[in-house]
Amino acid sequence: MFGVAACVSWKAKRMKFYTIGCLILISVFLAQTEVCSAAPKKAKEDAMLPIVYSPQYDISVLGIENLHPFDTKKYGKVFGYLKQTQGLSSSQFYTPLEVTKDLLLTVHTQAYLNSLKKSQIVAEIAEIHALAYLPNGILDNGILKPMRLATGGTMLGCDLAKKHGWAINLSGGYHHAKADAGGGFCYYADIPIAAFQLLKRQPAGRILIVDLDAHQGDGIESICKKETRIHVFDVFNQAAYPLAFELQKTITYPYGLLPETGDQVYLDIIKKELPQAIHKSQPDFIFYNAGVDIYAEDPLGGLSVSENAIIERDAIVFREALKQKIPILMVLSGGYAPAGAGIIGKSIVNLLRNVIFD
Repeated sequence: MFGVAACVSWKAKRMKFYTIGCLILISVFLAQTEVCSAAPKKAKEDAMLPIVYSPQYDISVLGIENLHPFDTKKYGKVFGYLKQTQGLSSSQFYTPLEVTKDLLLTVHTQAYLNSLKKSQIVAEIAEIHALAYLPNGILDNGILKPMRLATGGTMLGCDLAKKHGWAINLSGGYHHAKADAGGGFCYYADIPIAAFQLLKRQPAGRILIVDLDAHQGDGIESICKKETRIHVFDVFNQAAYPLAFELQKTITYPYGLLPETGDQVYLDIIKKELPQAIHKSQPDFIFYNAGVDIYAEDPLGGLSVSENAIIERDAIVFREALKQKIPILMVLSGGYAPAGAGIIGKSIVNLLRNVIFD
């Protein structure tokens, strides 16, 4: 009896150890499975987004820039908003290089670029006359260099949009800059420079520039008016700067609006007319100039469009492009209300959550 009991006891203990061992192995397997299944999620969170930003985008000239209603620090504010609300890190954004002089000369004249070495000229374009009394080196570092970086950002954004289907440059959209002159705080024609480079690489390509800043994009229209492969869809306050009536005749799809237009009329035009413009133009690439100076509280835009309508506007433009698989690059352009940076940030978050990754 003693021998049998001992045998049974030993078998029971062996079975117990076997069971415990199996449970340990299962636990280890499940833990490894959990880690493996979590890894793609973390990789996705850490992946780079096709959004371009430089800490040097913000414009600063001894505080004198604050004499103009333009929010010269909005780029950093939008960047900070995206990081804070979306849990993004700086390493998930692309950093641009300054546009080269050779590329600037593909659109601008040498005489104009030389004129930017004069503080008086820089001050006139910025509409801040006090800048004329500062050394040109300070103005170049505080104003022109950020805009050369942003122009490089627009060019980088083109490559990213071609690769990912969309991209956003958290600056740019200098649509008043002409080949031989600047204006309206615009020094370099970033969109035409980038557009001509795209056409150089793809001569049979077609480009649509959707300019929804509150002001007519007279610089873009002046530079691109003879280029049949570039079409412009421009919705603007016809009673506001720059009042370039002759150039309005060169716009492929012009929509001059009366002041205080409001949400319904404005959005109806975008919803109805933009899809038709895309259909007619058959573009291979879309530049989207997403100015928020149409905002109701903007002191210079005058179109009285609400924050919600601006967010909806951006979503409409992106949905149309993505639906038809046309690469789209968004640039920020104008905006003069204190709330502008916040509206841009909220709109980009909406694009990421409900349009691009929906």
